[in-house]
Amino acid sequence: MSLFHSHVPLNVPRDMRNSAFVVLLTVMFWVFFSNARQGCALLYARRHTRGTRLLVPVLNIIPNVIGGVICFYVEIQRAWPGFANCDTILALDATAISFGTASIAAILFIRVYYAWMRHKWLLQLGGVLIFATFFVGVSGFFTLSIYMDKNGSCLVKMDAYWTLAKFVVDIVTNITLSGLYLYVVSRALRGGFSTALYVELRQEGLVSAFFVVLSAIITAVAVLLDLIPENSTYVYGVDLLVSATLVNRMLCRHRNSSSHMRTAGQLQFRRAEYTR
Repeated sequence: MSLFHSHVPLNVPRDMRNSAFVVLLTVMFWVFFSNARQGCALLYARRHTRGTRLLVPVLNIIPNVIGGVICFYVEIQRAWPGFANCDTILALDATAISFGTASIAAILFIRVYYAWMRHKWLLQLGGVLIFATFFVGVSGFFTLSIYMDKNGSCLVKMDAYWTLAKFVVDIVTNITLSGLYLYVVSRALRGGFSTALYVELRQEGLVSAFFVVLSAIITAVAVLLDLIPENSTYVYGVDLLVSATLVNRMLCRHRNSSSHMRTAGQLQFRRAEYTR
């Protein structure tokens, strides 16, 4: 039995399944829209800044705008089968997987690099993994196939080799990020755990980052096992939504709390410790 095709079809009535997808896409669209609106407010607040302080809000907007567009377009296709073009949907899927996930990975690497560990090797490793994430996503447009079924719905047929390549890149990237954030937490916990430390780590985005990594790993495994045949792009879409929402809230929370002064003994580590 094939690893990618050994599944049992779910006997769900088409109308019920289609309605469920429309509801899901509507919710996803409004969440992406809300994230994009908050992201634009953050970008406007940093409009006079330069470097990564300006780059990060731009990267934050990218997955939410792309996600919102594709949700709206696919929702129309689901509501009125045959209206949308399947090739356009495949192009939008590849754009979301490449630009969306690469932007989120870039934000997480930028955060850990500039906030805690300014090592040259980390910058180089992050660049390689971000490029690999982007490249695999773009290649999906050329390796995946999409077709319209008899009911007028566009279904994506996953390629086994592409799925495996995406799985490897996602796992390596997220295990690397997990290791980096665990290292930061271990350094912070050397002086003992406290409520103030937890609040600070949460404000710095460590908690959100762990959930982003967890979501990506679960998604990679679910797609590799082909748990939702011919609808794996929806799994990637939900992962993009979860990750984009967590990252957006992390950045907005950090912005709201950045005006408060930190006490000298609030953290057991300081950014200057990791600057070389």
